[in-house]
Parts: sequence; C-alpha cells; structure tokens
Amino acid sequence: MLFLLSGCALLSPELAPKLTPELAPKLAGSVDSDHPRIMIGSVLNCNKLTYYVSPVYPKVAKKRRIQGTVSLRAVITKQGELRNLEVLKGDSLLIPAALKAVKQWRYTPCLLNSEPVSVIAFLDLSFNLTQ
Repeated sequence: MLFLLSGCALLSPELAPKLTPELAPKLAGSVDSDHPRIMIGSVLNCNKLTYYVSPVYPKVAKKRRIQGTVSLRAVITKQGELRNLEVLKGDSLLIPAALKAVKQWRYTPCLLNSEPVSVIAFLDLSFNLTQ
C-alpha cells in the first residue's frame, strides 16, 4: 500500500520493505510503538503540507553548477512534525540546504480510522539551476 502526498510517498512501515527492497533493512528496524502498522482495509486520511519553506540553493553549489535531488526519509509525527530525518542520497553541498528547509515543514496529522498516527515519508527535493 503506497500513499502519494504532496511530492512525498507515505508508506506503512509493515509494507515499505516489500515496496522498496533496497531500504528494507533500515525500515524494518524502525518500526516501534510510535509507528503503528497500517492494515489493508483501514481508513487512512493522509496529511497535507500546511507550512512549506523552500530550500535555498547554496552559493557554492551554484558556482560549481551542481544540480540534483536530495532524497530524505522522515517520520511525520502524530503532531505533523518531521522527525528522524535521514539522508538517503544527494550531493554533499545540497544536503544541508535541503535539511534546513525540511526541518521547518509542518503537516496536518495523518489519521487512521480517525486517530492520528505517525507515518514514514520519503521526500525528494530537486535542485535545478534553470529554476
């Protein structure tokens, strides 16, 4: 079960390893009581991004003409905050700008059967010099 939301993919921790085998070891170890499993057939009302801060393109990266995507894994908490940010890939000059912006993002809570739950989110931030 994969849920798409505002440019990020939300996965149940239980099903994530089946959908992304290369990340299975990391995700399998991250399931705990704060990250409930989402069962098929449950009513999931996914959260929406309510506060967005755009990443600032680093001057050094611009000067060196570095472009690319920074991919992050995070937990969106029951309160809509991002926690446990983990860099999956990206240029070392772009990563700090991506993290600084994403740490400020806020979401409305994700509801499962009308109860707030934490979810795992995969976020891709693109840095493109033509923007």
